[in-house]
This record gives sequence, structure tokens and C-alpha cells, in this order.
Amino acid sequence: MLNESLDQIASYFETVPLWPFVLFGLLAVVAVMVDIVNRKRRAMAIENFRYTIETELADMYPQHKRWPANINHYLTARLPEMYQNFEVLRVFIPQKNLLQYNTDWNNFRDFCRAITDEKIAAAEQNSSTENRSGANEPDPKEVFHRLISNLLKHTEF
Repeated sequence: MLNESLDQIASYFETVPLWPFVLFGLLAVVAVMVDIVNRKRRAMAIENFRYTIETELADMYPQHKRWPANINHYLTARLPEMYQNFEVLRVFIPQKNLLQYNTDWNNFRDFCRAITDEKIAAAEQNSSTENRSGANEPDPKEVFHRLISNLLKHTEF
């Protein structure tokens, strides 16, 4: 019985053309190559996104050294390059995390457009006088760090 089954299988492979097996083998090789290229592209997108944040915002993140003068202009001038890296990275974000990724970017962009030197001065004055009558306004440093951390959490896979 076993010999008969083996003979039947062997005769099948003798009569079947080999081109389908070669075709499937080539497809598998191409699929592996595409996967390798996509992994490299994702790694480069993550690296570029992190590098842009670390270089463009070096005085403010990860350790806050100082706010640059004319903070609104400083941040909005850096938004186009950051947005370009954001768009490149978006392709590699899993679909289930895409809404949160877009929301985090929109919050960061809105913060960059809304922050002014006057708001920073008011927050520093409130923190130095320890008079928290305006406690409903969060510290811009804390908000900035939280927004950047929220963006960077999407680069950890």
C-alpha cells in the first residue's frame, strides 16, 4: 500500500510540468525581496523622522534648554520639513494606529501655530510667582514635551 502510494506520487511529478513550481519559487523570492526593501524603507523613515525632531528642536527636546526668540516663527518655519517626514512615515504606520498618529500630528501642528512669546512669558511668570490663579493654562514646556513624545511613540515598533 505504501509503495503503491509513493509510486503514484512519483509518477505524478514525472508527468507534471515544472514551470508552475518555478513560477511559485520566483514569486516567493520576489516577495521576500520586496519585504526586505520595505523594512529598510520603514527604518529609514523612522530614522529621518527622529533625526529631524532631534536636530530641529534640539534646544527644546529632549532636555529643554531654552525657548528660542519668536517661538511661533521658529516652529512654523520647521513644520514643512517635519511634515514631509511625517508623510513618509505615515505609509508605514499600521492602519489601527493611523488615526492616533494623525491626531498627534494635528495637535503638535496646532500647538506650533498657536504658541507665542507672550504665552511663554505668562506661563513663566505664573510659575515663578507660584500664584496659580491661571492654573487652567498648562505649562507650554510640558505640553510641548508631551506632544513630541506622542509623535515619537509611533516610531517604536
